[in-house]
Amino acid sequence: LAHAWVPSVYYKLNLGSQDQIYKHLYVLSLLDIDLASSSKNHFELITDTISRNNDEVITKDILKYVPYRLLQPFFSDELQGKKDTFKNALTTTLSCLHFDDKYPIYKIEHCKTDKLVKLTIHAQWLQYIKQNFAIISGWVELNWVQYLQAKNPNTPTITSKTSLDFDRISLVKQRKFWDKYLEDNQLECIFTGEIITKANYALDHFIPWTYVAHNQYWNLIPIISSCNSSKSNKLPNKTFIDSFTSTHVKVINFALKNNNKAVIEDYLCTLHCTVDDLSNDTEFKRKLAELIANLIDSAALQGFEQNWTWKQSDDSILQSEF
Repeated sequence: LAHAWVPSVYYKLNLGSQDQIYKHLYVLSLLDIDLASSSKNHFELITDTISRNNDEVITKDILKYVPYRLLQPFFSDELQGKKDTFKNALTTTLSCLHFDDKYPIYKIEHCKTDKLVKLTIHAQWLQYIKQNFAIISGWVELNWVQYLQAKNPNTPTITSKTSLDFDRISLVKQRKFWDKYLEDNQLECIFTGEIITKANYALDHFIPWTYVAHNQYWNLIPIISSCNSSKSNKLPNKTFIDSFTSTHVKVINFALKNNNKAVIEDYLCTLHCTVDDLSNDTEFKRKLAELIANLIDSAALQGFEQNWTWKQSDDSILQSEF
C-alpha cells in the first residue's frame, strides 16, 4: 500500500480496473496526506498512517489473496483446475509439504486466531535475496513501470512516477534563466495581469509537475507567488493558452538570440522541429498551443482538476480598495 501511494495518489495513475489498492488507501485516510507539514519522509509518513488506521477488515481483505498468489506458480500442476475457493488452503498445505523439495519462497502457516498468517522464508531464498538484492530490486522496478505504463498508455514519464525525489523538482537553473530574461523584458502574470519582478514571482509548471514530472522550459512560466499557491496542481483553463504561448514566443527568441542551448534543446526535442521552425513565431506558437491543449485533455482524463482560474481573495480585494 505504501509503495503504491506515490503513483496512485500523488501522480494519479490508474492501477487497473480491478485493483483494490486505491479503495484501501481511501479507507486508511491516505488520499489527503500533507507531505509538507511533516518532517518525516513520505514513506515513513504513509506507513505510520497505515499503522494507526489499519483494521482487521483491511488486513483480512489483503491477506485473502496476496500471500498465496505469489506461491502458486511453484505448485501450478497441483493447483491446475482447482476452484479459487480451495486454492488458498491447498497452497498453504503444499508450501509446508514441499518446503524442502520444491523450494517455495516461503511457507504459510495460519495463526491460532486465523486472522493472520505466518510466513517463513526459505533459507536458500533468503540467502539468494540478500546476495542479489540490487538485481531483484531492478527487476521489480522494471515490471512495476511496465505494469503502470500498460494501465496508463497516454501518460508521460512513467519511470519518474514510482517514487518521490524532490531534488528533481529543483528549479534553480530555470529560475536563473527567467531572472536574466526579466532584466531586459517586462512581463505580466498571465493569470493576474500583475507585473512580474524578480522578487514577486514563482516559477509555475503550466501543466502540473505531478503530470509531466519534468522541469523543461517549454512548460514553465513566471507567475505571482500567491497565484502559484492557489493553482497548485490544477489544470488552467484553456483560455490562458494564448497568453502562455505568446510569452514563450518572446522567450524562445530571447534564447535563440543568446544561444542558450539548454533552453533551445527542450523546445526542439518536444516540438520535433528545427531551429528555423523556432524562429517562425506563428508556427512555433501553433505547435506549442496544440501540445499544451492535448496535455490538458490527457491530464483531465487522468483525474486532474481542470478549468482553474485565478480568483482574487477577499483580503486582497479589501487591500486594493483601501
